[in-house]
Amino acid sequence: MRFKRKFKLISLAVCAGLFALLILKTGPAVILSRVYQFGWGFLFVIFISGARHLLRTAAWFKAIDRHERRVRFRDLFGIRIAGEAITDLTFLGPLLGETVKGVTLSKHVSAEHSASSLVIENLAYSFSASLLVITGLVLFITEYPLAPTVRTGSLITLAALFLAGGLIGLIVKKHYRVAGRIVDGLRKLDLRWLDRLHDQREKVAAFEENVHGFWQAHKISSAIILALELLSVVAGVVEAWVILAMTVHRMSLFAAFMVETVNRVVNLFFAFVPMRVGVDEGGAALVLKTVGYGAAEGVSLAVIRKIRMLFWVAVGLVMVSRYSLSLKGNDEKSGPMVATLK
Repeated sequence: MRFKRKFKLISLAVCAGLFALLILKTGPAVILSRVYQFGWGFLFVIFISGARHLLRTAAWFKAIDRHERRVRFRDLFGIRIAGEAITDLTFLGPLLGETVKGVTLSKHVSAEHSASSLVIENLAYSFSASLLVITGLVLFITEYPLAPTVRTGSLITLAALFLAGGLIGLIVKKHYRVAGRIVDGLRKLDLRWLDRLHDQREKVAAFEENVHGFWQAHKISSAIILALELLSVVAGVVEAWVILAMTVHRMSLFAAFMVETVNRVVNLFFAFVPMRVGVDEGGAALVLKTVGYGAAEGVSLAVIRKIRMLFWVAVGLVMVSRYSLSLKGNDEKSGPMVATLK
C-alpha cells in the first residue's frame, strides 16, 4: 500500500513538474494573454463540450434495453457527468468512474443491464475514437518529419490499436464468454472471500449475453449509437478548431484534427493521471509545433481545455453529492455506491 501511494504521488509530482516546466518555457504571460483573449469563447467551448456529453449520453441511453429503460435521460446525463468527474479527479480514473456510473444506474435498471449498457457504449466510443486516432497517426507519420522517439511511439500506438481492436472484434464475433471464464477460473481457487462472486455467476452470464446479443438483435440501435459516438468525436475536433481560431486567428481544420488525435492518445495512455496534468499540454504543444504552429499555441489550447474540464468537474461533483445523498437509505443494492463516493 505504501509503495502504491508513493508511486501515485511520484507520478503526480512528475506530471505537475512537466506542467510547470511547459508553462515556464512557454511564458506565463503569453498563456495568460491567450486565455484572456479567448474571453467569452469559453461559453462556446462549454456548449460544444456539453453537446459531446449529450451525444454520449444519448448513445448510452440507446444501449440500454428498451424494456429495461426505466431511467430518465436527464438523470442518465447527470450520472455520466458524475462519473466523468470521478474519472478526471482520481488515480483510479475510468476504473472508478465507470463503476460509479454503473452502480448508480443499477438503481434504475438491473445490474447486468447497467453493466452491459456501459460496455456497449464504451465499445462504440472506442471504435469511433480509434478511427480518428488511426487516421491521424497515419497522417502524422507519413506527412511530417518526426523525431525517432515520436515516430516509434506512434507506430507502437498504431500496432496496439490494431491488436486490441482485432482481439475485441474476435471476442464479440465469436461470442467468447471472457468474464464467465474468469469467474469459473476464480471458483477453482476455492477462496472464501470469492463466495459472493461465485453466487453472481448467472448475472455474469446474463451480462455477457446482453453485450454479445445486442449488436445482432438491435442493428438499427447499434447504427444510431455508432453515429452518435462519431459525432461526439467530431465535436472534439470542432472544439479544437474553435479554440485555435479564437486564440491564433488561423483556422486549420487539419491542425484541429491532429490535436484531437493526440488528445485521444493521451487519454488512452494517461487515463490514470488526474486531469492529465502536464501530459495534455505536452501533447498539444508537440503536435501544433510539428504542423507549423508554436508550442505556446498548444499549451494555451490545453490550458483552455483544462478550464473547461474544471467547469464540468464542478458540475459533476454536484451530481456526485446529489446521487450520494439520494442513495442513502436505499436497499443493499445501492450500498456500494455510497461507500464508493465517500
